Amino acid sequence: MLVLFGLLALTGCSSSGSDGDSCNPDDANGVVGTGSNDVVLLNVSDTAFSVGGVDSGSTEPNITTENLEPVTLTLTNIGTRLHDLQIACIPSGLPAGCPTMSCFPDDANIPTLQPGSSTTVMFTTPAVEGAYPFRSDFDGDTTTEADGGVSGLVGEFVLM
Repeated sequence: MLVLFGLLALTGCSSSGSDGDSCNPDDANGVVGTGSNDVVLLNVSDTAFSVGGVDSGSTEPNITTENLEPVTLTLTNIGTRLHDLQIACIPSGLPAGCPTMSCFPDDANIPTLQPGSSTTVMFTTPAVEGAYPFRSDFDGDTTTEADGGVSGLVGEFVLM
């Protein structure tokens, strides 16, 4: 799976096309960016990601927001080890001649975060809707299952 994340990150990623309407993705719910700034609080422990404030008690690892939405994301490391946040690209599903992959901007990824610390990043989500997997990729944070799935410090950024 680490190889897949690496390959996806290196594949001509783009959040939307600029070649005219044929490279603009369909929008399933008819809403493209509400214009508001979504504020997301995300915690990472040594066993899981969870959305909500540090003391929220949440166990939900997935973030849901609109495509083309401005986001302010604060990641807090409540664990005892180093962690990060890396968001994978997904296939765009766009026609030939358009970008084949859709990715979050580079500044949405969060580098090494010390235990007890937090950092905030601001970015706009991609145009292509879907579930963008994210993970902490430090040794021992994730494992690849026999069926190809990934467990551990993982979640999804779901764009509607």
